[in-house]
This record gives sequence, structure tokens and C-alpha cells, in this order.
Amino acid sequence: MTPESASARALPFLAADIIAGLLDLRAAVTLLNDALASGQVDPEDDGPRLFSPAGPGREFLVMPSVGRPRSGVKLVALAPDNPAAGHPAVQGVYVLFDNDHLTPLAMLDAAELTLLRTPATTVLAAQHLLAAKRDRGPVGADRPASDHGQAPDGLRVVVYGTGPQAERHIQCAQAVLRPSDIAVVGRRSGAVDAVVARTTPAGAPTRPAAADPTDDLASADLVICVTSSASPLFAAEAVSPNAVVCAVGAHGPQRHELPAELVRRSDVVVEARGAALRESGNLLQARPLEAWREESTGQRLTNLAELVTGRFSATAGRPAIYTGVGMAWQDLVIASRVYDLNAGGD
Repeated sequence: MTPESASARALPFLAADIIAGLLDLRAAVTLLNDALASGQVDPEDDGPRLFSPAGPGREFLVMPSVGRPRSGVKLVALAPDNPAAGHPAVQGVYVLFDNDHLTPLAMLDAAELTLLRTPATTVLAAQHLLAAKRDRGPVGADRPASDHGQAPDGLRVVVYGTGPQAERHIQCAQAVLRPSDIAVVGRRSGAVDAVVARTTPAGAPTRPAAADPTDDLASADLVICVTSSASPLFAAEAVSPNAVVCAVGAHGPQRHELPAELVRRSDVVVEARGAALRESGNLLQARPLEAWREESTGQRLTNLAELVTGRFSATAGRPAIYTGVGMAWQDLVIASRVYDLNAGGD
């Protein structure tokens, strides 16, 4: 396609229902896994996202990523007060470009793209961390991609959150990890019940957590935090030393879903060290920035590419944490595949 031909016609727009119909959560996990395992993506190469105020309590996010053979930019508007007025809190568009001439190829619904790539990335991290905790070894030549989502029997999961991202994380865990039990924790029982009802097909193990989720936490193999909380959701001692904890909901250096003590005594995996040390309150509320950079504490940050390619070892008796902020390379990998599928590619 030439720049002239692109300018002569309207860009195709792939709406949320089209994206959802082309790529499911399980396929998205495999796609991200393969992009990291093959070396197609180095998370440390991704540029920083840009923030701009959009009025009191509101923000624009601009997330560019350069890849091959395509690049892309996501523009998202964040309006936390919108749900009270019946509108989505997250809205936006994604523009996919051909690299040869930086010709726009398509626009995609950015909210749906985010609801696809975020849980896929979390579950990708969780499955590798669970495997490492159980000494099953990394995914690679000896373990085909079809096996990388297989969790041990009896996997117990606790999910904090009742919003759209929490719901998609539950669905992704069900599809990929196939847990035996998922307990949902939220501030409002009605919201918890609604999420449980929507994520419980026949036989699916989703239920409300107990009013005091301490027992659920103590027995959980995997804890997923998908809230906007500005302060820790539970006490550090509530989590088993054998647990995997994934925290991806709170954004910004001042907000943290995880207690600092838990972060300091855990193995830690991030999407990319650069992005995490710019934006992750879970890290920056646990240790000063320079302490993380110096690694003087002996607590090294492993990135997702290193985790996927087997360069992570779990420490006996320590929880394993994945904390994510969301990165543009994930959007690009997913958007490019959706574009190909919509065009009839295999």
C-alpha cells in the first residue's frame, strides 16, 4: 500500500466486537509468549508513554511503539468519574502504521485492545511463575507452546477487583490456567456477585470470597490484584510464601496495591525494568528508586522476556510477584495480529 492509496480512502476501524471475534484471550497469551520467546520483542527497548492532563482528575495517555514490520500509537482518555454518569472510564483509539512509509493502516478500539492485552500479559507472567515455583522449568524447546498454559491440578486463585479488567483477568485465568477455585474480593457484595455470575459458565469455579478473605489468601496459589487502590489490599503476612502475586491495577508511583514488606521479601518480575522504575508504585513505595537501580539489596528485577526464556529462578520460601504497568509493545503485538486476521491472514 502506498501513502497515496491510504490517503485516498477511509482507514478501516476495527470495533470492539470485531477485535473480540478475531482473537480470544488464550490466543493472545500465546501470541505475547511467542513474541518474547522468539526475541521479536525486547521490552526494555519500548519508549516511555506520555501523560497529559485532560481536566481535573482526567488524563490522556499516548503510547507509541516501534516494531517490525509495523508500528503503532495508542491514544487513551482516562476519566475515572465517567462510570457514575454511565460512560466508560477508559476510551480511545489505536492507530497501526506500516513501517516502510509510516502509512496508517487501520484504527482499532483502544479500550478493547487494553482489555485483551492486559489480562493476557498478566496470565502469561503467572503461568511462568507458577511453573518456576513448582520446578517445572521454562517454556522452550522441551516444552511446546501448547503446554505453557497448563497449571497444576487444584490451582486456587484469589482476584481482587470487580471492574472490567478484573472480569477479563478471571476469564483469561479460566481459559489458560484452568484453576479449581477462584475467589473474588470486592468492596461491594453486589458487584462481586455480578462478576461471579458473568464469569461462571457451567462448572466454572468462580465464587465470592469470604467476608474476611484471610483464609482464601492463605491457601491461594495465585493472587491477582486489579483495583485502583492507592493503598495495600492486604497484610504482607496474609500471603503464603509459596504464592504467586500479580498486581496490575493501580497506576502511578504513589499508588500501590501490595504492601511494601511483601514486595521486599519476594522475587519480583516486571514487564521492563525501565517502565517499572518510572511508574510502578508497588516498587517505588517499597524501596527508593536508587535502591532498585543499584540492586544493593540483592533483589533483582527480572523482566518478562527473561522470565519467558528461562532466565528466572524462584527462591524457595519466598513469594513471587509480577507487577505490571502496561506497555505499548503489548498493544502493537496484539493489534498487528488482529489486523492480519481481519485481512484474512492465517
